[in-house]
Amino acid sequence: MKFDKYSLKARIIPAFFSIIIPIMIFNNFYISEELYKFMDNVLFAKFVSNISMFLICLYYLSEAGRFISKNIFEKIYFKDEMYMPTTNYLLFQNTKYSSSFKKRIHNKVLSDFGIKLLSSKKEILDENEARRKIVETMALIRKKLRKNAFLVQHNIEYGAMRNTIGGSVLGALFSIFNIIFFKFYFESNLAVYISISTLIIYLLFIIFSKVIVNFYGNNYAKIIYREY
Repeated sequence: MKFDKYSLKARIIPAFFSIIIPIMIFNNFYISEELYKFMDNVLFAKFVSNISMFLICLYYLSEAGRFISKNIFEKIYFKDEMYMPTTNYLLFQNTKYSSSFKKRIHNKVLSDFGIKLLSSKKEILDENEARRKIVETMALIRKKLRKNAFLVQHNIEYGAMRNTIGGSVLGALFSIFNIIFFKFYFESNLAVYISISTLIIYLLFIIFSKVIVNFYGNNYAKIIYREY
């Protein structure tokens, strides 16, 4: 299984942290012990069972976390990129950058892609159209800068935190399951304590999700405009 730099750091590692750990807790405290009853004569049985579960779950759960982060959190906070920092910063009504800087960006976009972004007057009349044009333009700018090292790094950072938040939803559910299971069905105080700890961590990521995605989204927006 081969992963590029973005997939490894922004998808696989967040999935391991937020989803795989609760599954490994369940596997370590319950499944592995049950397997030993039937496979105690097989060398490295516990090791093989752990690795097998990890490999099977890794890719699909990373995609599940990404799906939740993009289709729930990102849609709620940014409304399909319409309100992402990269979109907001280029609106004339936004005060992050000066009007002269925005006009330079407008001129460069027109020169590079043949797209004429809305003027300040037209933006007032139809803000949604202004946002749509910026979103379309940003896709082209990202493609143009796809090999830029600074942008790639910040894209990885944003993607990693966003996907960790999405994965934390699943991680929290798995942790709750572990707490109930190891409290009432297969008693293990250590497993319960560990699962409570993971649940608290995942809930913190969910509670502060807006702050996190805004922080890393703003950093990404600053870099993409600076490098462009």
